Amino acid sequence: MDEKANLLPKSEKLTEDSNIPLYHQLKNIIKAQIITGAIQPGDKIPSESELGERYGVSRITVRQAINSLAQEGYLYRKQGVGTFVTSPKLRRRLPRLYSFSEDMRELGLEPSSQVLEQKVIEANEEMAEILKLPPGDRRVNKLVRVRLANESPILLEKTFIPYYLCPDLTKEDLEKGSLYSLLREKYNLLLDHAFETYEVGKVHKEEAKVLKCPSGFSAFVIERLTYLKTEIPVEWTKSVARGDRLRFTVRLVADQAQIRREIEF
Repeated sequence: MDEKANLLPKSEKLTEDSNIPLYHQLKNIIKAQIITGAIQPGDKIPSESELGERYGVSRITVRQAINSLAQEGYLYRKQGVGTFVTSPKLRRRLPRLYSFSEDMRELGLEPSSQVLEQKVIEANEEMAEILKLPPGDRRVNKLVRVRLANESPILLEKTFIPYYLCPDLTKEDLEKGSLYSLLREKYNLLLDHAFETYEVGKVHKEEAKVLKCPSGFSAFVIERLTYLKTEIPVEWTKSVARGDRLRFTVRLVADQAQIRREIEF
């Protein structure tokens, strides 16, 4: 048996006559080892056949346990390699207007971007209305980036900014710098507030390639519309974030809510 099997305790037994399904019992054993640190981030867990032999259950039962842990963000798979423990979560507070780059630096992480597309396009009716483009000028800067922290892909981001506000944006190097800093410092666009919505979705095939995860993987679909104080829209961004990298927690008190974002590496 592979030495990685020793990462899991031999003394734990599964009980067939329990009200708790076998796969859930196995899931709890593995989950406890991850939470307590007995299994470290990046560790490869035993194969389905090894786990089945160790705990006396079928591969189907093992697969159910692993699938459930992967959906909850505790494990991830590398095709043809194996199943690994994900890295711990990094907490972020979310009530303020945040910049991905600036947030990552505050957390002691190195942000970077891979620019996949950077060009001027003609807005359709929906985009023109959302960005409140002036009559006769539907030009929009389109920016598609993979956002990374410590070289780990977090989200795929498509951003649209009115051309009349930033006519030279396509000439800028946005691989390393912060877009928000650029808007503020070069174009004197002082972002004031934004509306952001979140939906649960799945990573599509092409998105999976750049996010380095399986197609159909759970995802957050995030849409943000950012304004100046004068209510002029500056940025419309649509993002797909790996579901195992983000968690949102809301703290409810008497007359307000505090929202915290957690990013997992």
